[in-house]
Amino acid sequence: MNSETIYQALFNRLSGIDGFVTTSRRLKHFNNVAPDARPALFITQGNQTEVPVKGLDAKVELEAEVYIYIHENDPAIPPSVQLNQMIDRVRTKLAPDHPDMCEYQTLGGLVEHCWIEGTIEVFEAVEGMLDDQGIAIIPIRILTTT
Repeated sequence: MNSETIYQALFNRLSGIDGFVTTSRRLKHFNNVAPDARPALFITQGNQTEVPVKGLDAKVELEAEVYIYIHENDPAIPPSVQLNQMIDRVRTKLAPDHPDMCEYQTLGGLVEHCWIEGTIEVFEAVEGMLDDQGIAIIPIRILTTT
């Protein structure tokens, strides 16, 4: 197992989503991402949990977080419209490539499974605080072995 190769494969898969202007594995604070650089997608590495299995390779679960930043110029449109579209694009990109043959997303055969698990945190424009911005944080889990 090469964890860097796995995290890079996740980034390569998600950075290819149509509609994102900025993609990076280096997280920027939302105030440092200009409106014309959005929608933006950032992927950060999380914890790694390893569980030994007697007589077998250890089970390893890697964590990542996907940060999505959007900016909505039109005051008549809630920022959540654009934010929901981008969250759905991430969901679609993490769906299995061939669900009729394999019900898991394997990042090109590198891992056993890669999926969204947990609460997707959503922060929508608050006048005077986030104004025309929207932020989502999507928890990703990746199962592999050593």
